[in-house]
Amino acid sequence: MKFINKSNGQIFLFINALLWGSSYIWSKMLLSYIPRFSILLITAVAGLVVTAIMFYPSLRHITMTALLVSLAVSGLSILSNTFCMFALQYTSSSNTAFIVQMSVVMTPLIMALVEKRKPEAKIVIGSIIALTGIFLLTSDIGSFSLRIGDILALCNALFFSLYLVGLKLASDKVNPVHFTLVHHTINSMVFLILALTLESRNIDFGIFANLKIILLLAASSLVVIFTTLTQSASIKYVRPEKATIIYTLEPVTAVLLAFALLGETLSGIKSFFGCMLILAAVMLTTVKKGHKASLFILAE
Repeated sequence: MKFINKSNGQIFLFINALLWGSSYIWSKMLLSYIPRFSILLITAVAGLVVTAIMFYPSLRHITMTALLVSLAVSGLSILSNTFCMFALQYTSSSNTAFIVQMSVVMTPLIMALVEKRKPEAKIVIGSIIALTGIFLLTSDIGSFSLRIGDILALCNALFFSLYLVGLKLASDKVNPVHFTLVHHTINSMVFLILALTLESRNIDFGIFANLKIILLLAASSLVVIFTTLTQSASIKYVRPEKATIIYTLEPVTAVLLAFALLGETLSGIKSFFGCMLILAAVMLTTVKKGHKASLFILAE
């Protein structure tokens, strides 16, 4: 992963945010045909196979320390994804979309506790601005209410924050390729168990002859493969609290693609202001002082 370094680490996180935003669309389209945990299983297996084929020579040198650390950090990711899937069953997608992004506030607090110091003022302000923008973009203010699913979504946000912090702490100890292999392996095992337990009777295997399904699964798998590998390498050069602010671009991408591809309507001026606040928060925390605002002139 020598092509990812201090000068371009944030750029790869921007790309990841855009790809993850698109994955909401591919997943939503797939959910009409395949249950949730089965989708996660298929993409995890695809990631495992591709990683093993592409990086086989490197995989022979994985250490026990790297294996154990990768298992622990990957477990946090699995908990985050699982809580998100259950949250969607008990609350609205708009509530979930907003609450899962609470990681933008949680991550700076966790890092402050780990490092025993106050978070940067710029990060705190950016987090608040981004969270406000996410609320305007994803939530129906008139019908927003607290449900059990919202608690599950909050757990998703917490474990995602812990996952990013763990990934950052492990970045100097574990080769990104080794982490990616272990991550996809443990994901494949856990989601296989969940799919067999909860969804085995709900799959019509004839749908896998449908070209549209194959293309959607391929798109989702490519997102998982690329983002898992590049995130584990990029986080070495980017603080996790800054990464969560960059990731608030996900719902912006999802909303715009849903409008363009699925015909979903935007909620007028509220969505516009939400997008503008998110972009402002990202600019505040990533653009160097003294330069014009540009996504390609990024702070180290």
